[in-house]
Amino acid sequence: MNNTKLIPYLTFEDTREALKYYQDVFGVTDVTRVSPTEKQAEAMSLNEDVNLADLTLKASFKVLGQEINCADSFMGKPVISTLISLMLQVDLHDSDAADNLEALYKRVVESEEVKVIVTYEKKSSGNKYGQIVDKYGITWIFNAIK
Repeated sequence: MNNTKLIPYLTFEDTREALKYYQDVFGVTDVTRVSPTEKQAEAMSLNEDVNLADLTLKASFKVLGQEINCADSFMGKPVISTLISLMLQVDLHDSDAADNLEALYKRVVESEEVKVIVTYEKKSSGNKYGQIVDKYGITWIFNAIK
């Protein structure tokens, strides 16, 4: 039995701001956030005058039930990369899952806080597919397959 999981882990300059964005735009749930302790800040050689409550050591949220972890970048400003894509894939035969995926796509597009790369619609294969890029440069792929 394989107990391995692959969980996306994103890094932000300001995770508190990113969590608010994902709550507002994506409607994410189960949001958690932990600031570093003084001991952890010292171990990371953070400036003594930094407000630890503003920093995020670790955080997580769920989108359509899928967990994503994140934290502040303590090694300098994170670099935006088009190499990062997150795919949300559902079976078209599961009407609830397909409806939830489509509703999420509509929600994020209607927010006008994302850039649509590929409109979510039925393709010649019979699958539904679309792509957006969020304000952090992360590509989200919406994929409903037969």
